[in-house]
Amino acid sequence: MKVFTVSAQSQYSNDPSVLRDPSGYKIRPSDRIRISIFGQPDCSTEVKINNQGLIRLTYVGEIKVSGLNVKSIESLITRRYQAELIFRNPKVNVFVAKYSERVVFLNGSVNRQGPYNFPPEVEAMNIVEVISRAGGFSDIARKNKVYVTRTIYDSSGSATKTETYTVDVEALSKGLIKFGTKKRFWIYPGDRIQVPERLI
Repeated sequence: MKVFTVSAQSQYSNDPSVLRDPSGYKIRPSDRIRISIFGQPDCSTEVKINNQGLIRLTYVGEIKVSGLNVKSIESLITRRYQAELIFRNPKVNVFVAKYSERVVFLNGSVNRQGPYNFPPEVEAMNIVEVISRAGGFSDIARKNKVYVTRTIYDSSGSATKTETYTVDVEALSKGLIKFGTKKRFWIYPGDRIQVPERLI
């Protein structure tokens, strides 16, 4: 598996080819976080967020942390221990120990086919950038008719339908967009990109 790696979040701060959440990375199911409470080794632990976005804390039980950044989780844990009268003023630190995989699949006429991991802090990436990271198009790629298949989910996380889009990546990469069309086509984790061969 090819993995998109980054040296720091700031690498993408001003990159117009990616979308980032301005409030920071939000914890997702299957992430692992490390919780440290100063002077309380029994409550310091590393846990995996379950499919419901929950973790279990010592003495106070389950709390939901998915959709929150680490600072918000620190505040939530602090308030929970105070509300349960466990600790008066706990000093809580939360770190991301391991990010869950968020994969995009590329097939067809690209130089490196297969699954690719999004950088953790990136919410979406321009299709031109994704294909570039896959080594670019092959010599026989039909660049003006690339198919993107996306599964649509409801608010509970259940798949509701699948949609397929046709994208003129060649025009996007050259800036040759038509009036009224968007300058970018965003690719999200879980999308499948199929690049057909051009007719010879």
